[in-house]
Amino acid sequence: MPECRTRYLCTYHANLERVQHDTGAGHFGRRMIAVVTGGAFEGERIRGKVLNGGGDWATIEDDRDVLRLDARVTWETDDGAKIYVSYRGVLRPLSVGHEIGARGGTKTDADREALYFRTSPIFETGDSRYRWLTDIVAIGVGSLIPGAVKYDVFEVL
Repeated sequence: MPECRTRYLCTYHANLERVQHDTGAGHFGRRMIAVVTGGAFEGERIRGKVLNGGGDWATIEDDRDVLRLDARVTWETDDGAKIYVSYRGVLRPLSVGHEIGARGGTKTDADREALYFRTSPIFETGDSRYRWLTDIVAIGVGSLIPGAVKYDVFEVL
């Protein structure tokens, strides 16, 4: 069976508004909306800042202890390109995520092993310098940091 290989793309963090909006239980779960207020991304091939105004329209399945991400943000590279990034993902168990967050975020290997936090970003841009991003499959491995989330993002080869 072929092996799945990856190449490091960047580390990305998104700052989140302190107050998040819980719309209550719906037919897909409890909707939690987190507003992105900035951030940054940096790797060998790409770096820049996260623009204000994005967010995560996550659903929480309390009975399964799972948070399902549905995030959309805009990146601006250090050379002025705009890149729309959307991603779905899973954070489980959510109760462990809350415990890790209360302790100040993911700090140890045990924290990383206790929390499954994965995303699948998709990139869109009209800038020819970064069009290569629109033709890759990527995965993100998430961690929690105070007031933010952080992802190490990899291109699947």
